[in-house]
Amino acid sequence: MSLNIFAGWVGFGGVLLTALTLGMFLVAAGSGHPGWAIVAGSALVLVITTAIVVVGGTIHHDHKLGRDTPHFP
Repeated sequence: MSLNIFAGWVGFGGVLLTALTLGMFLVAAGSGHPGWAIVAGSALVLVITTAIVVVGGTIHHDHKLGRDTPHFP
């Protein structure tokens, strides 16, 4: 599997998990469960950070090798 395809799937999965964890965070915070809101908020930050790092690292790697910006599938 090429690095660009892997990064594309990680980015796609990150978007899906971001929507899921954002919903979990909002429901937990709105229903008065601060512990679960902290867990969901932490997961949200972790998912967003991971997706940004993987996609950004792939773009940086491709630029370092002299390739154009990757076009994710």
